[in-house]
Amino acid sequence: MSTGKLTRQELGWLLTQEAQGAAERLRRGVQVLKSNAPPALESGGAGGVPPVDATLDALDEAMRMLSSIHKVPSAGRGRRGRIDLASLMWEVAPEARVSIEPGGGTEISGDEAEIRRMMHLLIGHGSGAGSAVTVRREGDEVRVSVVLGPDSSATADTERAWLSRMAIRYGGRHELEGGMEVISLPADGAVDAKERDLLRKELDEARKQGEAYARELAQAFAQGEGRVSPSTFPPMSPAPEGEPVGTLARFSRGVSAELRTLVGQLGRDLHAIRPGAALGSSRGADGDPEDRLEGVKRRLRDVQEVVAELSDLGEIDPTEPKAELDLVELTRVAVRALAGQLERTGVELSVVTVPADAPGLKVPVRLSPRAASYIVKMLIAQAIAATSRGNKVRVTVVSGASSEGVSEGSPPGAGARLLVDDAGASLPSSARKAFVALEVEPSTYGRPSSVSLFVCSELAAWQGALVELGDAPLGGLRIGLHLPRITG
Repeated sequence: MSTGKLTRQELGWLLTQEAQGAAERLRRGVQVLKSNAPPALESGGAGGVPPVDATLDALDEAMRMLSSIHKVPSAGRGRRGRIDLASLMWEVAPEARVSIEPGGGTEISGDEAEIRRMMHLLIGHGSGAGSAVTVRREGDEVRVSVVLGPDSSATADTERAWLSRMAIRYGGRHELEGGMEVISLPADGAVDAKERDLLRKELDEARKQGEAYARELAQAFAQGEGRVSPSTFPPMSPAPEGEPVGTLARFSRGVSAELRTLVGQLGRDLHAIRPGAALGSSRGADGDPEDRLEGVKRRLRDVQEVVAELSDLGEIDPTEPKAELDLVELTRVAVRALAGQLERTGVELSVVTVPADAPGLKVPVRLSPRAASYIVKMLIAQAIAATSRGNKVRVTVVSGASSEGVSEGSPPGAGARLLVDDAGASLPSSARKAFVALEVEPSTYGRPSSVSLFVCSELAAWQGALVELGDAPLGGLRIGLHLPRITG
């Protein structure tokens, strides 16, 4: 063990940290002076602020070089991981009078050599060989305090500055409280526990919101006028009595199955993140805790997206009158809203219009604005979800004058069309009707949830439109939205 005095390497690191702080404060001060300077003087005229940006940049570069030269000092190659401060204290100062709170949990995460050096310097500031040392757990921190003695070293202030910098680096703090000198460091697992609790609270909130939206949708379906039949081709036969209840039941089953899957995966990930697993520890049987936390965040985001879709659906007003809209603009707005999903999934998306040689083409349709926006957005979103990273989704807006995308079963009065081609798994023609009606498990065919297709099909039928499933030209599935022709 080295002496209580700071080594040249430790002093170099401390001075570098102080210089970096001074350089940052200097740059902030210069920026304040420049922002308050009169416009005529900002260029460095008489009495103005001189052009010192280049000098500050050079200073920053020097600080980076110093930082690379004077890396974090360490008293040797040590173990990094969970360290019990109480046990370490007995090794550092066996002659000290140590007061330990039993059962308090005095473990922290860090480099053993660095922590040992910090404890050695801290004890050196105590009142002699028999100095009183206290190690105890307070909330999410482990506090080590010593009774201060007379300063026996001329470099005691410098050593305290070094201790303060090291404590801040570990996310803790160094304090002087009366006649005590205290170092507080985050307890092992405290950060993980906070993040797990926050994720559980967010998950519970998302579950409650989902239940609330499901109840609102149930009331909306129960109070709806008439029956809205699914519009997948071929057209479905007239529904028997009591079919609205069956439609609602299928929708509820689809939503509950999707939420159950997402919540089940979240539960397994949260259970795998053991309370004792440190983010900096080595991989265990359950994998890296950081990867587990990232997986939990990703699944929580999926739950929130489902809740957001239910929220958007709940905003649709059944009494909203129809208006003349531009299908091209509806598609562009939907693509902008899905930019985040495209970035996360790494899927490329292209939008084309037919005819393609018509500049500023507008494709007029007559629909309820909120329902139309929801249908277009969800049809594109489900195609993105079905497409793997690096593949493409193609969205085609076809005017009523073109015959592209018209199948044999299309209604004779169809006008504009929206064709969404994904690069996901194909779907047999015999399973398409059951797929949209939520009567089969989507994962059987390697497809994502079909709840959004079911809802879009119902809304399309309400608007007098039709949803058709077919084969995409380059593989995958094509969703065609056939809209009624505007008359009058």
